[in-house]
Formats: sequence, C-alpha cells, structure tokens
Amino acid sequence: SLQYFATSAPKHTDDEEESLFPRLRATGDPAAAEDLGLLEGLEADHDEAESLHSAVDLLVRRWIADDGLVAAEAAHLREHLARLQAIYRRHIAIEDQDLFPAAARLLDASTIHEIGREMAARRKVASEAKGEPRR
Repeated sequence: SLQYFATSAPKHTDDEEESLFPRLRATGDPAAAEDLGLLEGLEADHDEAESLHSAVDLLVRRWIADDGLVAAEAAHLREHLARLQAIYRRHIAIEDQDLFPAAARLLDASTIHEIGREMAARRKVASEAKGEPRR
C-alpha cells in the first residue's frame, strides 16, 4: 500500500489539478459557480492527504525497520490513518455526487476525451494515450 500511495495517489491529484480542474475553471459558466467552488476544497484535501501520506510512510517504514513503534508513534499512525480515511470518504463523495456530474454538464466530449488521454499518459497506457479505448 505504501507503493500505491507513493505512485498512484499523486497521479490522481495531477489528473484533477492539471487536467480536470483547469478545464472546469476555464468554462467560466456562472451557473456552475457552486460546483467550481468545490475545487478549492478538493485541492486542500490533496495537500492535506499528501502531508499525511508522508507522515504515514515514515512511520510505517520505521515500524518495519524497528519491528514496532513506540506507543506515541503508534497513536500518531492511527490518527493519521483515521484522518486520511475521513478525507478520502468525503473527497470521493464530493467527486461522485458533485464534481463528476458537473464535469459531464460543463465539458464537451472532446475535452473529456483529451483529459482521458492525459490521464492515460500519466500512467503510460499507450493505447489510451493515443485515444484508443481500453479493451
């Protein structure tokens, strides 16, 4: 799981902050102001999650190296993991209930396709980066 959060989580953040969010902001649609207001909170979630992941990574590596953690470190690890769980639970709900439906309303098919190509390129999925559908 350390590897996943070290490699995949940053790609998800980049998918949103480099591909999706700028295009949503560029629509300038006044009717979407409330939806666009969600972006700052999601970006703050990304920042907080990144910080927490760094702390968790350090503590878990220490746990492995030392075959355990002292009580205070174990408590911090539990706190960090609980906070990450809360962030992700809320973040994913906002994406599913608000952000992705807003993107479907505000962005045309070619823009959504371009975002998909950028996401595939981040993951080096050759067929999708060229615009071919996944099989």
